[in-house]
Amino acid sequence: MSNEQALQLGNAVCNLEYKESEFGQEIPDFYLISPDANEQFSNILNTKMEVIEEYSGRFRKPKWFIHFEGFDSMNEWVFAVALEQATFNVYESSLGPKSALEGHELPYKDLFAWDLTINYILKPGQGILFRPWLFHSFDTGLIQTFRLTEKNDN
Repeated sequence: MSNEQALQLGNAVCNLEYKESEFGQEIPDFYLISPDANEQFSNILNTKMEVIEEYSGRFRKPKWFIHFEGFDSMNEWVFAVALEQATFNVYESSLGPKSALEGHELPYKDLFAWDLTINYILKPGQGILFRPWLFHSFDTGLIQTFRLTEKNDN
């Protein structure tokens, strides 16, 4: 998605009614997924991918806090595209776990219990692909999120 396309999409959805959700404010029951999204993600990642529709195409105004996304299998990914400038941060717990796979009963609100390992500024139109079990945060800035799964042809 180009910078201009991201800004246009962001402008089109920014004034819709957002409601508080688990990870920030989202538009209830509103998902925008391109009909060829599976093909697009598969081509970009050079492996067969499938969009998990019930968790994808959501527009989110993130609230800043350290968390991990839900996931149902080890083959899942999260893709977030910035519609406004946003900062993506990845953390490791100074108490031990590097991801939710190693443990997730942690003092999330105690910032001294976390080490910032990645801090990346996303410009409108730029996206980031990450595993849902990474401890992360987004600062303010409208994003659109997708949950994907790798499909093995076996």
